[in-house]
Amino acid sequence: MQVEEQARVNRYRFANAISAVGALVYPGLLLGMYHAARLTDSANGASSLEYGLAMVLVLALVFAVPALGLYQAVRLGAADRLHANDSRSRLVAHLAFASPALFTFLGVLTYMAGVSAAEYAVWIVFWLAAIAYSASRVDAHPEQARIAPKWLPAIHGTVAAIVVLGFIAMHLINHLLGLINAETHIAVMKVLRNWYRNPIVEPMLVALMLFMVASGFILVRARLTRASDFFGSLQTVTGVYLLLFITGHMNSVFVFQRSFVGKDTDFWFASAGPAGLLGDPWSVRLLPHYALGVWSIVTHAACGLRQVLLTHGIRRRVVNYITISLSALAAIAACVMMLALCRVHLK
Repeated sequence: MQVEEQARVNRYRFANAISAVGALVYPGLLLGMYHAARLTDSANGASSLEYGLAMVLVLALVFAVPALGLYQAVRLGAADRLHANDSRSRLVAHLAFASPALFTFLGVLTYMAGVSAAEYAVWIVFWLAAIAYSASRVDAHPEQARIAPKWLPAIHGTVAAIVVLGFIAMHLINHLLGLINAETHIAVMKVLRNWYRNPIVEPMLVALMLFMVASGFILVRARLTRASDFFGSLQTVTGVYLLLFITGHMNSVFVFQRSFVGKDTDFWFASAGPAGLLGDPWSVRLLPHYALGVWSIVTHAACGLRQVLLTHGIRRRVVNYITISLSALAAIAACVMMLALCRVHLK
């Protein structure tokens, strides 16, 4: 009986650590995607189909890492009473979902520090520690729930709506137009910059973004200590992704590109040059990084809208349909933007 109990505990520990294991091998999957893209480009005739299928398979494996983190976060969040071990594993699952943003952020920081070669060592150490943190022991004590200020969700949502309407929506539309060609994207961008790069508007947008990151951290920190349904977990995983994505993206734009490199942040910056996101082993990480960023922005906002609609008495079935539909549209939009950034254009 003791042996069976130990086996059960070991299975529990392994299940809790599996998303971190996926994140650990994530950089290797990215390199596989880069090499698959090279083989697909050089293939001709019948072999091109085989290499194309290999590329699809590697892409699926790359996105399987955040998908596994999402699955783990939903599974652990559905518990009636969260234990300390579940809470730790749930946090690790959220970070595994955010591994594309985290790996990109790490790559920029190590490059700026002049130690690019160290990024893989740092990544391995971090995720080995996460695996140990998640699977080290089983604690049966209930987790002490944290409580965020009651007024914060409404303020966070209001600020998010202002940022979405005042910048993010037009920014995403601009990227969708990149599918036509790079010149169209740049022409529209120059017009839009008259608004969001205004000396008054830009500092306000930056301040609001920083507020969203800070308030989002407080809200997620509290939510991860309480049980959650599917949509609640979807909101927290996308929230954690955005915490890292927004912080890393602002660092890349304002600190790295504008100050460190001294160049403009235009279409060529976003697409890693004329070769596109698949053009070199470093830039390939930007494809899942951007794709999940776009999807997370819309999905996170849709989950917030869901809460607002529910409180106003809209039927749950209708609200769930709206949320899922917006998330699906975001996935389609992300695919279109990634094609453009991989230098696939209509003309």
